[in-house]
Amino acid sequence: RRVHGDAAEDADIQRRLDNLKSFITKLFYQAICRSLFEKHKTMFSFMLCIRVLQGDDLIDGREWRYLLAGGGSPESANGPNPAPDWITDQFWGELCHMAGHLPSYTGFDQHLKQNLAHYHNMFVSAVAHREPLAGEWNDKLNLFQKMLFLRCMRPDKITEAVQDFIVKEMGEAFIQPPPFDLATSYKDSTPGSPLVFVLSPGADPFDDLLKFAETMRMNKRLQFISLGQGQGPKSERMIRDGLEHGVWVLLQNCHLATSWMPTLERLVETFPEGINPAFRLWLTSMPTPHFPVSILQNGIKMTNEPPKGLRNNVLRSYLSFTDDFMDDSKRPTDFKKLLFCLCLFHATIQERRRFGPLGWNILYEFTTPDLMVCIKQLQHFLDVYAEIPFVVIRFLTGQINYGGRVTDDWDRRLLMTMLDVCLNEEVLLVDYAFSPSGAYRTLEPGNRAYYLEHIREWPLNAQPEVF
Repeated sequence: RRVHGDAAEDADIQRRLDNLKSFITKLFYQAICRSLFEKHKTMFSFMLCIRVLQGDDLIDGREWRYLLAGGGSPESANGPNPAPDWITDQFWGELCHMAGHLPSYTGFDQHLKQNLAHYHNMFVSAVAHREPLAGEWNDKLNLFQKMLFLRCMRPDKITEAVQDFIVKEMGEAFIQPPPFDLATSYKDSTPGSPLVFVLSPGADPFDDLLKFAETMRMNKRLQFISLGQGQGPKSERMIRDGLEHGVWVLLQNCHLATSWMPTLERLVETFPEGINPAFRLWLTSMPTPHFPVSILQNGIKMTNEPPKGLRNNVLRSYLSFTDDFMDDSKRPTDFKKLLFCLCLFHATIQERRRFGPLGWNILYEFTTPDLMVCIKQLQHFLDVYAEIPFVVIRFLTGQINYGGRVTDDWDRRLLMTMLDVCLNEEVLLVDYAFSPSGAYRTLEPGNRAYYLEHIREWPLNAQPEVF
């Protein structure tokens, strides 16, 4: 009923079927994405896209297998390496193997020899995945086939090429995972289907659940307990009382009570008929092999990780704000500017993790509560002091709120240096730049929709300069 009611209407049967297909695909994507970790979401989107195209017979099986598993070796080379100073023997061997086994690439090895300067520029480009091929080959190969060559030459750019491919074939919505939304998950649940939070290091959905319970007027009918030794019988009584009286029951840290998990599975499987419709069972657990499979199969699963990418990270912060919250200051203009700076700083230090030891000597689990504490302190200082105490705000933010997690002296020095860039007197000026190119600048104060619109215009994959 939901599909038929929400999908776009059309009198033409074929267009109506296309609308239903698109709507079901997007609904399926959103339902699965909310239970995946960030590192798996792009892969799932790509697999979904490929399956849709395979259903329309638009993907060659040999090319698909080559993209997944590769092929060839230095011994597969057809003649000497034409440019050993930048073409590795592995690259040349794989390219010759493609030219000899994939009809779409027949003759490409000779083409590369004749256009070495063009492909060298492509090889050293920061956006190699978007550089055109030389001559007629740029039109001869489609976007999927071009990824095979990119796999040989610049495998580090495959992820970004996959994102562009998904956008072209299915739309940008399929590389922008839906934000963490308890309301949607609750809407899809029933009293007999538990809602499971799959935890990750530093993530705690408890505050979000409390806010949602208040929104649903269930905050006084929410019972919670952290599982551990001896908590099993008490948890069982809470569930039985909840079934009868229609309250929400939250069992936290199920991974710490592995011996009680079979009892939990039995309780869920034997839920009686006629459950109070207001009842919901909420569970939180780190990934563990001891968690009941039947609950995972029948429940609504959710993850709550920091989004992948600078744009998505800042976007998520603003999606959690309201216009009333952003105006809740005696100096709303200064608060909005500094709020943006804090959100960008928070996203930047989280995204530096993807650079490994170049980002941080030790990988720290900076969390949303760290950001919220800084925002509350910022509101307080703006309301109390006539002049903004930047030195105090930077100290509390860098040395205590975030710095309390930092144990390496060089990491602490880096954190404070980045904070000096993001939180200083000049950020109150017009068009203060956070990066050398000026791609990331301060925004003039506006409402929530204004900020969301501008943040969505940022590139999906930030260049290293902003870090």
